Amino acid sequence: MDAPLQDLHCPICGTQADHLSPWLEIPVDVKTGQPIGSGRLVWCPACDVGLMRRRPTAEEVRASFEMAAYYTHGRSHFPDVRAGLAERVLVKLAWLTDRGRMMDADWLLTLQPQAKRILDIGCGGGDLLATLAGSGRSLHGVEPDAEARKGAAARGVAVAAGTAEAIPPETAAQRFDLVLMTHVLEHCADPGLALRNVRALLAPGGGFYCEVPNCSALHFQTYAEISEMLDVPRHVHFFTGRSLRRLMERNGFEIVAEVHHGHTRHFDARWRAWENRVYRLLRDHGGARQTPPRSLARDLGLLARTAFAAPDRKYDCVGLFARASVRDGTGNPG
Repeated sequence: MDAPLQDLHCPICGTQADHLSPWLEIPVDVKTGQPIGSGRLVWCPACDVGLMRRRPTAEEVRASFEMAAYYTHGRSHFPDVRAGLAERVLVKLAWLTDRGRMMDADWLLTLQPQAKRILDIGCGGGDLLATLAGSGRSLHGVEPDAEARKGAAARGVAVAAGTAEAIPPETAAQRFDLVLMTHVLEHCADPGLALRNVRALLAPGGGFYCEVPNCSALHFQTYAEISEMLDVPRHVHFFTGRSLRRLMERNGFEIVAEVHHGHTRHFDARWRAWENRVYRLLRDHGGARQTPPRSLARDLGLLARTAFAAPDRKYDCVGLFARASVRDGTGNPG
């Protein structure tokens, strides 16, 4: 039994994990095939956020990223399957109703036009930062993976080893006009600490963009245990737009803009085949008790429910652009 550590709690209200509602149980890492002891998840209904009951050890975290195919490694883990006519029609229908807006360089620079010093925490190989190059902007990154740091450095990024929770000293001594953190916060054992670190890095008037998977999306609600967006044990916390907003405000940010994206891809043949592979693997290990496999009929129903749904129910990712508030999250002057 994976007894919870006493310091693991809801990042918003502080309720201890063992006092929260049981949610999902993931007995095996579906990407490595290894059994995991931290796969019991709980949900805080008051704050709309999920978390592990037991925090993974440093060795468990390291082992969870030891795989040949993962999106951060530049290789897809999705099976190579051919879409039939029905699958192609499904994707076309999803595309016709997709009004999502991905964050990109133009959008960021519209909100922060004077940004000259830009930091990406969890920058990977520097792909996003590379789109922001030019006009005298200096590009900086923080990244724990040594191979990814080499790729970022080759793109002209001044990159240092570290994480959102452990900012390297040479980075912490600087201030930035724009800080980015895309699909990082859900990996953090202490997301509040990560956000406070970001706030300390912002220059006066600086902007911050944070993006996470959106657990209030109907796709996630339907296929939670087998959803690609769950990604246990690499993901430690599980947010909705509401809980991300509350957490950021609690840690000293004022929200300026919100974007959502990630709809059509859920109906892609490769994505559907992968999640059905996850279903079979979990079933073999006693999991997927609450989730059905994907089928054409079930996905047509999902498409009908999502076609004109509100953004927080339709899209699998939510991103918030913010600035440091005049007062911090406790109501004290910032």
